[in-house]
Amino acid sequence: MRRVACAALCLASACAAPGPAHPPRPPATTPAASASADVDGWRKQIPKAGPAAAIVYPVPESEQLKNGLTLLVMKRPAAVASLSLVVRHGASSSPQGQSGVAALTARMLTEGTTTRSSSALAEAAESLGSALEHDAGRDYSMVGIETLSADVEQGLALLAEVAQKPAFAPKELERVRGEWLDGLAAERQTPDRLASLAGLRLLLGEPNGAPVGGSVPDVKKLTVRDLTAFHRRHWVPGESALVVVGDVSLSGVRDAAERAFGGWKPAPAPTSAPAPTPAPPDKTRVVMVNRPGAVQSALFVAQPLAKRSDAGHEARQLMSSLLGGLFTSRINQNLREKNAFTYGARSDAVATRHWGALVVTTRVESAVTAPALRELVGELARARDPKRGAPITDEEVARARADLISSLGARLIAVDRLAADVGSSFALSLPPSTSSELPQRLTAQSTAAVAAEAARIDEQRLVVVIVGDQASVKPALEAAGFEVREAAAELTW
Repeated sequence: MRRVACAALCLASACAAPGPAHPPRPPATTPAASASADVDGWRKQIPKAGPAAAIVYPVPESEQLKNGLTLLVMKRPAAVASLSLVVRHGASSSPQGQSGVAALTARMLTEGTTTRSSSALAEAAESLGSALEHDAGRDYSMVGIETLSADVEQGLALLAEVAQKPAFAPKELERVRGEWLDGLAAERQTPDRLASLAGLRLLLGEPNGAPVGGSVPDVKKLTVRDLTAFHRRHWVPGESALVVVGDVSLSGVRDAAERAFGGWKPAPAPTSAPAPTPAPPDKTRVVMVNRPGAVQSALFVAQPLAKRSDAGHEARQLMSSLLGGLFTSRINQNLREKNAFTYGARSDAVATRHWGALVVTTRVESAVTAPALRELVGELARARDPKRGAPITDEEVARARADLISSLGARLIAVDRLAADVGSSFALSLPPSTSSELPQRLTAQSTAAVAAEAARIDEQRLVVVIVGDQASVKPALEAAGFEVREAAAELTW
Protein backbone atom coordinates (compact mmCIF):
# COMPACT_ATOMS: atom_id res chain seq x y z
CA MET A 1 0.00 0.00 0.00
CA ARG A 2 2.79 2.36 0.92
CA ARG A 3 4.68 1.47 -2.32
CA VAL A 4 1.60 2.24 -4.39
CA ALA A 5 1.00 5.49 -2.60
CA CYS A 6 4.65 6.44 -2.99
CA ALA A 7 4.62 5.60 -6.72
CA ALA A 8 1.52 7.68 -7.23
CA LEU A 9 3.10 10.53 -5.34
CA CYS A 10 6.27 10.29 -7.43
CA LEU A 11 4.32 10.32 -10.71
CA ALA A 12 2.31 13.29 -9.59
CA SER A 13 5.37 15.26 -8.57
CA ALA A 14 7.63 14.02 -11.43
CA CYS A 15 10.13 12.88 -8.78
CA ALA A 16 10.57 9.41 -10.30
CA ALA A 17 12.86 10.65 -13.05
CA PRO A 18 15.07 13.35 -11.68
CA GLY A 19 16.83 15.42 -14.38
CA PRO A 20 18.84 18.56 -14.77
CA ALA A 21 17.54 21.67 -13.12
CA HIS A 22 15.60 24.14 -15.31
CA PRO A 23 17.88 26.96 -16.56
CA PRO A 24 17.08 30.39 -15.18
CA ARG A 25 14.90 32.65 -17.37
CA PRO A 26 16.82 35.31 -19.30
CA PRO A 27 16.43 38.94 -18.28
CA ALA A 28 13.47 40.80 -19.75
CA THR A 29 15.74 42.88 -21.98
CA THR A 30 18.53 41.12 -23.86
CA PRO A 31 20.16 41.55 -27.27
CA ALA A 32 18.42 38.37 -28.42
CA ALA A 33 15.04 39.76 -27.41
CA SER A 34 15.70 43.00 -29.28
CA ALA A 35 16.64 41.06 -32.40
CA SER A 36 13.44 39.08 -32.13
CA ALA A 37 11.44 42.32 -31.91
CA ASP A 38 13.11 43.54 -35.10
CA VAL A 39 12.26 40.28 -36.87
CA ASP A 40 8.60 40.82 -36.00
CA GLY A 41 8.59 44.38 -37.27
CA TRP A 42 6.85 43.28 -40.47
CA ARG A 43 3.67 42.85 -38.45
CA LYS A 44 3.39 46.63 -38.26
CA GLN A 45 3.17 46.97 -42.04
CA ILE A 46 -0.16 46.73 -43.86
CA PRO A 47 0.16 43.92 -46.44
CA LYS A 48 0.07 45.04 -50.04
CA ALA A 49 -2.77 43.79 -52.20
CA GLY A 50 -1.96 41.04 -54.62
CA PRO A 51 -2.78 41.16 -58.31
CA ALA A 52 -6.48 41.48 -59.07
CA ALA A 53 -8.15 38.29 -60.23
CA ALA A 54 -9.67 38.33 -63.69
CA ILE A 55 -13.47 38.03 -63.63
CA VAL A 56 -14.81 35.89 -66.44
CA TYR A 57 -18.54 36.44 -66.44
CA PRO A 58 -20.40 34.16 -68.87
CA VAL A 59 -22.61 35.48 -71.66
CA PRO A 60 -25.98 33.75 -72.06
CA GLU A 61 -26.95 32.30 -75.41
CA SER A 62 -29.97 33.98 -76.93
CA GLU A 63 -32.70 32.89 -79.30
CA GLN A 64 -36.28 33.84 -80.05
CA LEU A 65 -39.31 31.59 -80.45
CA LYS A 66 -41.79 32.12 -83.25
CA ASN A 67 -44.23 33.90 -80.95
CA GLY A 68 -41.58 36.46 -79.95
CA LEU A 69 -40.57 34.96 -76.59
CA THR A 70 -36.84 35.47 -75.97
CA LEU A 71 -34.76 32.56 -74.66
CA LEU A 72 -31.70 33.41 -72.58
CA VAL A 73 -29.76 30.29 -71.56
CA MET A 74 -26.55 30.23 -69.51
CA LYS A 75 -24.84 26.87 -69.03
CA ARG A 76 -23.30 26.46 -65.57
CA PRO A 77 -21.96 23.38 -63.72
CA ALA A 78 -24.66 23.26 -61.05
CA ALA A 79 -26.95 20.61 -59.60
CA VAL A 80 -29.97 22.91 -59.80
CA ALA A 81 -31.28 25.17 -62.52
CA SER A 82 -32.92 28.57 -62.11
CA LEU A 83 -35.94 29.12 -64.36
CA SER A 84 -37.61 32.51 -64.57
CA LEU A 85 -40.03 34.27 -66.87
CA VAL A 86 -39.23 37.98 -66.91
CA VAL A 87 -41.61 40.59 -68.33
CA ARG A 88 -40.35 44.03 -69.30
CA HIS A 89 -43.07 45.79 -67.32
CA GLY A 90 -43.32 46.60 -63.64
CA ALA A 91 -44.36 49.47 -61.42
CA SER A 92 -43.46 52.03 -64.09
CA SER A 93 -46.19 50.53 -66.30
CA SER A 94 -48.89 50.77 -63.62
CA PRO A 95 -51.77 53.12 -64.45
CA GLN A 96 -52.29 56.22 -62.36
CA GLY A 97 -54.08 55.34 -59.15
CA GLN A 98 -53.20 51.63 -59.41
CA SER A 99 -49.84 51.51 -57.67
CA GLY A 100 -48.97 47.97 -56.67
CA VAL A 101 -50.89 46.36 -59.54
CA ALA A 102 -47.74 44.94 -61.17
CA ALA A 103 -46.44 43.40 -57.94
CA LEU A 104 -49.85 42.06 -56.91
CA THR A 105 -50.39 40.58 -60.37
CA ALA A 106 -47.08 38.71 -60.15
CA ARG A 107 -48.04 37.40 -56.71
CA MET A 108 -51.48 36.25 -57.86
CA LEU A 109 -50.00 34.31 -60.78
CA THR A 110 -48.63 31.90 -58.17
CA GLU A 111 -52.00 31.59 -56.39
CA GLY A 112 -53.82 29.29 -58.79
CA THR A 113 -54.50 28.72 -62.48
CA THR A 114 -57.60 27.82 -64.44
CA THR A 115 -56.65 24.15 -64.08
CA ARG A 116 -55.16 24.07 -60.55
CA SER A 117 -56.21 25.61 -57.26
CA SER A 118 -53.73 27.55 -55.14
CA SER A 119 -52.97 24.49 -53.02
CA ALA A 120 -52.72 22.19 -56.05
CA LEU A 121 -50.29 24.60 -57.69
CA ALA A 122 -48.17 24.68 -54.56
CA GLU A 123 -48.18 20.87 -54.44
CA ALA A 124 -47.05 20.71 -58.08
CA ALA A 125 -44.07 22.93 -57.22
CA GLU A 126 -43.32 20.91 -54.10
CA SER A 127 -43.28 17.72 -56.17
CA LEU A 128 -40.24 19.26 -57.89
CA GLY A 129 -38.68 19.96 -54.51
CA SER A 130 -39.23 23.66 -54.94
CA ALA A 131 -41.65 26.58 -54.65
CA LEU A 132 -42.90 29.16 -57.10
CA GLU A 133 -41.37 32.62 -56.72
CA HIS A 134 -42.63 36.03 -57.78
CA ASP A 135 -41.21 39.55 -57.83
CA ALA A 136 -41.67 42.97 -59.40
CA GLY A 137 -39.59 46.13 -59.66
CA ARG A 138 -39.77 49.43 -61.46
CA ASP A 139 -39.00 47.88 -64.86
CA TYR A 140 -39.94 44.20 -64.57
CA SER A 141 -42.24 41.52 -63.25
CA MET A 142 -41.30 37.85 -62.93
CA VAL A 143 -42.27 34.38 -61.82
CA GLY A 144 -39.72 31.64 -61.32
CA ILE A 145 -38.77 28.30 -59.84
CA GLU A 146 -35.59 26.33 -59.12
CA THR A 147 -35.45 22.66 -60.08
CA LEU A 148 -32.98 19.86 -60.41
CA SER A 149 -31.40 19.76 -63.85
CA ALA A 150 -33.39 16.60 -64.64
CA ASP A 151 -36.67 18.44 -63.89
CA VAL A 152 -36.20 21.51 -66.07
CA GLU A 153 -38.88 20.50 -68.57
CA GLN A 154 -41.48 20.00 -65.82
CA GLY A 155 -40.49 23.33 -64.30
CA LEU A 156 -40.91 25.12 -67.62
CA ALA A 157 -44.34 23.54 -68.09
CA LEU A 158 -45.39 24.81 -64.68
CA LEU A 159 -44.16 28.34 -65.42
CA ALA A 160 -46.00 28.30 -68.74
CA GLU A 161 -49.24 27.33 -67.01
CA VAL A 162 -48.80 30.07 -64.42
CA ALA A 163 -48.07 32.77 -67.01
CA GLN A 164 -50.76 31.83 -69.51
CA LYS A 165 -53.64 30.55 -67.39
CA PRO A 166 -53.91 32.58 -64.17
CA ALA A 167 -57.15 32.14 -62.26
CA PHE A 168 -57.19 35.49 -60.40
CA ALA A 169 -59.81 33.95 -58.13
CA PRO A 170 -61.66 36.65 -56.11
CA LYS A 171 -61.45 34.63 -52.90
CA GLU A 172 -57.69 34.19 -53.27
CA LEU A 173 -57.26 37.89 -54.07
CA GLU A 174 -59.03 38.90 -50.86
CA ARG A 175 -56.81 36.59 -48.83
CA VAL A 176 -53.63 37.79 -50.51
CA ARG A 177 -54.70 41.44 -50.33
CA GLY A 178 -55.12 41.15 -46.54
CA GLU A 179 -51.58 39.81 -46.18
CA TRP A 180 -50.30 42.45 -48.60
CA LEU A 181 -51.86 45.33 -46.67
CA ASP A 182 -50.42 43.99 -43.42
CA GLY A 183 -47.00 44.03 -45.06
CA LEU A 184 -47.45 47.60 -46.29
CA ALA A 185 -48.48 48.73 -42.82
CA ALA A 186 -45.49 46.97 -41.26
CA GLU A 187 -42.89 48.50 -43.59
CA ARG A 188 -44.26 51.97 -42.87
CA GLN A 189 -43.27 51.47 -39.24
CA THR A 190 -39.60 51.33 -40.28
CA PRO A 191 -38.14 54.88 -40.32
CA ASP A 192 -35.63 54.17 -43.12
CA ARG A 193 -38.29 52.68 -45.36
CA LEU A 194 -40.73 55.48 -44.61
CA ALA A 195 -38.10 58.09 -45.50
CA SER A 196 -37.45 56.31 -48.80
CA LEU A 197 -41.16 56.07 -49.67
CA ALA A 198 -41.73 59.76 -49.04
CA GLY A 199 -38.46 60.80 -50.69
CA LEU A 200 -39.07 58.98 -53.98
CA ARG A 201 -42.57 60.44 -54.19
CA LEU A 202 -41.15 63.95 -53.77
CA LEU A 203 -38.30 63.33 -56.21
CA LEU A 204 -40.23 61.56 -58.98
CA GLY A 205 -43.87 62.53 -58.53
CA GLU A 206 -46.78 60.24 -59.38
CA PRO A 207 -46.89 57.59 -60.73
CA ASN A 208 -43.08 57.22 -61.07
CA GLY A 209 -42.42 57.63 -57.37
CA ALA A 210 -45.28 55.45 -56.15
CA PRO A 211 -44.12 52.41 -54.14
CA VAL A 212 -43.60 49.23 -56.14
CA GLY A 213 -45.75 47.40 -53.59
CA GLY A 214 -48.40 50.09 -53.86
CA SER A 215 -49.90 52.68 -51.57
CA VAL A 216 -52.39 51.47 -48.98
CA PRO A 217 -55.38 53.31 -50.55
CA ASP A 218 -54.53 52.06 -54.07
CA VAL A 219 -54.11 48.43 -53.05
CA LYS A 220 -57.40 48.49 -51.19
CA LYS A 221 -59.15 49.48 -54.44
CA LEU A 222 -57.48 46.98 -56.80
CA THR A 223 -59.88 44.44 -58.29
CA VAL A 224 -59.66 41.21 -60.23
CA ARG A 225 -60.50 43.26 -63.32
CA ASP A 226 -57.48 45.52 -62.73
CA LEU A 227 -55.10 42.57 -62.37
CA THR A 228 -56.57 40.79 -65.39
CA ALA A 229 -56.20 43.93 -67.51
CA PHE A 230 -52.58 44.45 -66.48
CA HIS A 231 -51.77 40.81 -67.19
CA ARG A 232 -53.49 40.79 -70.58
CA ARG A 233 -51.76 44.02 -71.66
CA HIS A 234 -48.23 43.43 -70.40
CA TRP A 235 -47.65 39.68 -70.00
CA VAL A 236 -47.16 38.99 -73.70
CA PRO A 237 -44.46 36.87 -75.42
CA GLY A 238 -42.82 39.74 -77.26
CA GLU A 239 -42.18 41.57 -73.99
CA SER A 240 -40.97 38.50 -72.09
CA ALA A 241 -37.81 36.43 -71.68
CA LEU A 242 -37.41 32.89 -70.43
CA VAL A 243 -34.15 32.84 -68.44
CA VAL A 244 -32.59 29.45 -67.67
CA VAL A 245 -29.29 29.10 -65.81
CA GLY A 246 -27.89 25.67 -64.97
CA ASP A 247 -26.47 22.50 -66.46
CA VAL A 248 -28.56 22.83 -69.62
CA SER A 249 -28.10 23.47 -73.34
CA LEU A 250 -29.80 25.99 -75.56
CA SER A 251 -31.12 23.27 -77.86
CA GLY A 252 -32.62 21.32 -74.98
CA VAL A 253 -34.27 24.41 -73.49
CA ARG A 254 -35.53 25.48 -76.90
CA ASP A 255 -37.36 22.21 -77.47
CA ALA A 256 -38.86 22.22 -73.96
CA ALA A 257 -39.82 25.90 -74.26
CA GLU A 258 -41.53 25.30 -77.60
CA ARG A 259 -43.63 22.57 -76.01
CA ALA A 260 -44.49 24.69 -72.99
CA PHE A 261 -44.76 28.21 -74.43
CA GLY A 262 -45.29 27.63 -78.15
CA GLY A 263 -49.06 28.06 -77.80
CA TRP A 264 -48.71 31.44 -76.06
CA LYS A 265 -50.28 33.75 -78.62
CA PRO A 266 -48.34 36.90 -79.55
CA ALA A 267 -49.92 40.27 -78.85
CA PRO A 268 -48.98 43.87 -79.63
CA ALA A 269 -46.49 45.39 -77.23
CA PRO A 270 -48.09 48.06 -75.06
CA THR A 271 -47.15 51.58 -76.08
CA SER A 272 -47.30 54.41 -73.60
CA ALA A 273 -45.01 57.36 -72.99
CA PRO A 274 -43.33 57.42 -69.57
CA ALA A 275 -44.78 59.90 -67.14
CA PRO A 276 -42.67 63.05 -66.73
CA THR A 277 -40.76 63.61 -63.50
CA PRO A 278 -40.94 66.97 -61.72
CA ALA A 279 -38.10 69.46 -61.90
CA PRO A 280 -35.76 69.50 -58.89
CA PRO A 281 -36.70 72.03 -56.19
CA ASP A 282 -35.35 75.54 -56.66
CA LYS A 283 -33.44 75.04 -53.42
CA THR A 284 -32.89 72.26 -50.92
CA ARG A 285 -35.83 71.78 -48.59
CA VAL A 286 -36.14 69.40 -45.68
CA VAL A 287 -39.45 67.56 -45.38
CA MET A 288 -40.05 65.98 -41.98
CA VAL A 289 -42.17 62.93 -41.23
CA ASN A 290 -42.88 63.55 -37.58
CA ARG A 291 -42.23 60.72 -35.11
CA PRO A 292 -42.71 62.32 -31.69
CA GLY A 293 -40.29 60.95 -29.12
CA ALA A 294 -38.01 59.27 -31.66
CA VAL A 295 -34.41 59.11 -30.45
CA GLN A 296 -33.01 58.73 -33.98
CA SER A 297 -33.56 60.38 -37.34
CA ALA A 298 -33.64 58.49 -40.64
CA LEU A 299 -32.27 60.61 -43.51
CA PHE A 300 -33.02 60.27 -47.22
CA VAL A 301 -31.14 62.68 -49.50
CA ALA A 302 -31.53 62.54 -53.28
CA GLN A 303 -31.24 64.30 -56.60
CA PRO A 304 -32.06 63.27 -60.18
CA LEU A 305 -29.46 61.50 -62.33
CA ALA A 306 -29.44 60.06 -65.85
CA LYS A 307 -31.44 56.95 -66.73
CA ARG A 308 -29.75 53.58 -67.27
CA SER A 309 -29.36 53.81 -71.04
CA ASP A 310 -27.67 57.24 -70.96
CA ALA A 311 -23.91 57.39 -71.49
CA GLY A 312 -21.73 57.47 -68.38
CA HIS A 313 -23.51 54.80 -66.34
CA GLU A 314 -20.30 53.06 -65.23
CA ALA A 315 -18.69 56.37 -64.24
CA ARG A 316 -21.77 57.16 -62.15
CA GLN A 317 -21.47 53.78 -60.45
CA LEU A 318 -17.86 54.54 -59.53
CA MET A 319 -18.80 58.01 -58.32
CA SER A 320 -21.52 56.64 -56.05
CA SER A 321 -19.23 53.91 -54.74
CA LEU A 322 -16.45 56.27 -53.68
CA LEU A 323 -19.01 58.66 -52.20
CA GLY A 324 -20.94 56.15 -50.10
CA GLY A 325 -20.71 52.61 -51.43
CA LEU A 326 -17.69 51.46 -49.42
CA PHE A 327 -16.72 51.50 -45.75
CA THR A 328 -13.83 53.75 -46.82
CA SER A 329 -16.09 56.02 -48.86
CA ARG A 330 -16.17 59.74 -48.22
CA ILE A 331 -19.58 60.07 -46.62
CA ASN A 332 -19.15 57.02 -44.39
CA GLN A 333 -15.70 58.11 -43.24
CA ASN A 334 -16.99 61.57 -42.40
CA LEU A 335 -20.24 60.67 -40.65
CA ARG A 336 -19.03 57.48 -38.96
CA GLU A 337 -15.27 57.61 -38.45
CA LYS A 338 -14.61 61.33 -38.12
CA ASN A 339 -17.75 62.56 -36.37
CA ALA A 340 -19.30 59.38 -34.90
CA PHE A 341 -22.74 60.49 -36.07
CA THR A 342 -23.81 57.07 -37.37
CA TYR A 343 -22.93 53.41 -37.64
CA GLY A 344 -23.00 53.74 -41.42
CA ALA A 345 -24.10 55.82 -44.41
CA ARG A 346 -24.65 54.67 -47.96
CA SER A 347 -25.14 56.13 -51.43
CA ASP A 348 -26.58 54.48 -54.54
CA ALA A 349 -26.70 55.55 -58.18
CA VAL A 350 -30.15 54.19 -59.00
CA ALA A 351 -30.81 53.79 -62.73
CA THR A 352 -34.05 52.57 -64.30
CA ARG A 353 -35.32 52.53 -67.86
CA HIS A 354 -36.96 55.96 -67.47
CA TRP A 355 -35.11 57.82 -64.71
CA GLY A 356 -32.10 57.81 -62.41
CA ALA A 357 -31.21 59.22 -59.01
CA LEU A 358 -28.34 59.63 -56.60
CA VAL A 359 -29.64 58.55 -53.18
CA VAL A 360 -27.85 58.83 -49.83
CA THR A 361 -29.32 57.24 -46.69
CA THR A 362 -28.28 57.04 -43.07
CA ARG A 363 -29.64 57.05 -39.53
CA VAL A 364 -28.32 59.30 -36.75
CA GLU A 365 -29.09 60.27 -33.17
CA SER A 366 -31.71 63.02 -33.04
CA ALA A 367 -29.34 65.49 -31.36
CA VAL A 368 -26.87 65.40 -34.28
CA THR A 369 -29.38 65.44 -37.16
CA ALA A 370 -28.51 68.98 -38.26
CA PRO A 371 -24.69 68.65 -38.18
CA ALA A 372 -24.91 65.23 -39.86
CA LEU A 373 -26.99 66.64 -42.71
CA ARG A 374 -24.63 69.61 -43.02
CA GLU A 375 -21.61 67.30 -43.28
CA LEU A 376 -23.38 65.04 -45.79
CA VAL A 377 -24.23 67.98 -48.03
CA GLY A 378 -20.67 69.25 -47.64
CA GLU A 379 -19.24 65.96 -48.91
CA LEU A 380 -21.47 66.16 -51.97
CA ALA A 381 -20.25 69.70 -52.60
CA ARG A 382 -16.59 68.69 -52.23
CA ALA A 383 -17.05 65.84 -54.68
CA ARG A 384 -18.67 68.19 -57.19
CA ASP A 385 -16.14 71.00 -56.97
CA PRO A 386 -12.40 70.13 -56.79
CA LYS A 387 -11.68 73.74 -55.75
CA ARG A 388 -13.15 72.89 -52.35
CA GLY A 389 -10.01 70.98 -51.53
CA ALA A 390 -10.99 67.34 -52.11
CA PRO A 391 -10.71 66.45 -55.79
CA ILE A 392 -11.55 62.87 -56.71
CA THR A 393 -8.34 60.85 -56.78
CA ASP A 394 -7.02 57.94 -58.80
CA GLU A 395 -6.76 55.89 -55.60
CA GLU A 396 -10.44 56.40 -54.76
CA VAL A 397 -11.52 55.41 -58.25
CA ALA A 398 -9.27 52.33 -58.20
CA ARG A 399 -10.71 51.21 -54.87
CA ALA A 400 -14.28 51.69 -56.07
CA ARG A 401 -13.53 49.86 -59.30
CA ALA A 402 -11.99 46.89 -57.48
CA ASP A 403 -15.01 46.60 -55.22
CA LEU A 404 -17.54 46.71 -58.05
CA ILE A 405 -15.66 44.13 -60.11
CA SER A 406 -15.17 41.83 -57.12
CA SER A 407 -18.86 42.12 -56.27
CA LEU A 408 -19.69 41.00 -59.79
CA GLY A 409 -17.45 37.97 -59.36
CA ALA A 410 -19.25 37.04 -56.14
CA ARG A 411 -22.46 36.62 -58.13
CA LEU A 412 -20.97 33.67 -60.00
CA ILE A 413 -21.53 31.50 -56.94
CA ALA A 414 -25.27 30.91 -57.42
CA VAL A 415 -27.50 30.27 -60.43
CA ASP A 416 -30.30 32.49 -59.08
CA ARG A 417 -27.95 35.49 -58.89
CA LEU A 418 -26.84 34.94 -62.45
CA ALA A 419 -30.45 34.60 -63.57
CA ALA A 420 -31.31 37.87 -61.83
CA ASP A 421 -28.50 39.66 -63.72
CA VAL A 422 -29.62 38.23 -67.06
CA GLY A 423 -33.24 39.11 -66.38
CA SER A 424 -32.31 42.64 -65.30
CA SER A 425 -30.42 43.28 -68.54
CA PHE A 426 -33.43 42.11 -70.53
CA ALA A 427 -35.83 44.29 -68.53
CA LEU A 428 -33.62 47.32 -69.12
CA SER A 429 -33.39 46.58 -72.87
CA LEU A 430 -29.64 46.00 -72.59
CA PRO A 431 -27.59 43.38 -74.51
CA PRO A 432 -27.17 39.92 -72.91
CA SER A 433 -23.41 40.62 -72.71
CA THR A 434 -23.89 43.61 -70.38
CA SER A 435 -22.66 41.95 -67.18
CA SER A 436 -19.80 40.21 -69.00
CA GLU A 437 -18.57 43.54 -70.36
CA LEU A 438 -18.88 45.42 -67.07
CA PRO A 439 -15.29 44.82 -65.81
CA GLN A 440 -13.87 46.20 -69.05
CA ARG A 441 -16.25 49.16 -68.98
CA LEU A 442 -15.35 49.97 -65.39
CA THR A 443 -11.64 49.67 -66.15
CA ALA A 444 -12.03 52.09 -69.06
CA GLN A 445 -13.42 54.85 -66.82
CA SER A 446 -10.82 57.50 -66.04
CA THR A 447 -10.72 59.61 -62.92
CA ALA A 448 -11.64 62.59 -65.12
CA ALA A 449 -14.76 60.77 -66.34
CA VAL A 450 -15.84 60.04 -62.76
CA ALA A 451 -15.18 63.64 -61.76
CA ALA A 452 -17.29 64.81 -64.71
CA GLU A 453 -20.26 62.81 -63.38
CA ALA A 454 -19.65 64.18 -59.88
CA ALA A 455 -19.82 67.66 -61.37
CA ARG A 456 -23.52 66.96 -62.06
CA ILE A 457 -24.24 66.92 -58.32
CA ASP A 458 -26.28 69.93 -57.22
CA GLU A 459 -26.12 70.07 -53.44
CA GLN A 460 -28.22 73.24 -53.43
CA ARG A 461 -31.32 71.55 -54.95
CA LEU A 462 -31.62 68.31 -53.02
CA VAL A 463 -34.73 66.44 -51.93
CA VAL A 464 -34.31 65.69 -48.22
CA VAL A 465 -36.71 63.66 -46.08
CA ILE A 466 -36.12 63.12 -42.37
CA VAL A 467 -38.20 60.76 -40.25
CA GLY A 468 -37.76 61.77 -36.63
CA ASP A 469 -38.90 63.91 -33.71
CA GLN A 470 -39.76 67.21 -35.34
CA ALA A 471 -39.92 69.17 -32.09
CA SER A 472 -36.34 68.35 -31.14
CA VAL A 473 -34.82 68.33 -34.63
CA LYS A 474 -36.44 71.23 -36.49
CA PRO A 475 -34.92 74.16 -34.49
CA ALA A 476 -31.35 72.95 -35.07
CA LEU A 477 -32.03 72.36 -38.77
CA GLU A 478 -33.40 75.86 -39.21
CA ALA A 479 -30.47 77.32 -37.27
CA ALA A 480 -28.18 75.49 -39.72
CA GLY A 481 -29.89 77.23 -42.63
CA PHE A 482 -32.28 74.52 -43.82
CA GLU A 483 -35.89 75.30 -44.65
CA VAL A 484 -38.09 72.69 -42.93
CA ARG A 485 -41.70 71.73 -43.53
CA GLU A 486 -43.87 68.84 -42.38
CA ALA A 487 -44.62 66.03 -44.83
CA ALA A 488 -48.10 65.79 -46.30
CA ALA A 489 -49.97 62.68 -45.17
CA GLU A 490 -50.17 61.20 -48.69
CA LEU A 491 -46.36 60.95 -48.86
CA THR A 492 -46.47 58.15 -46.28
CA TRP A 493 -49.47 56.16 -47.56
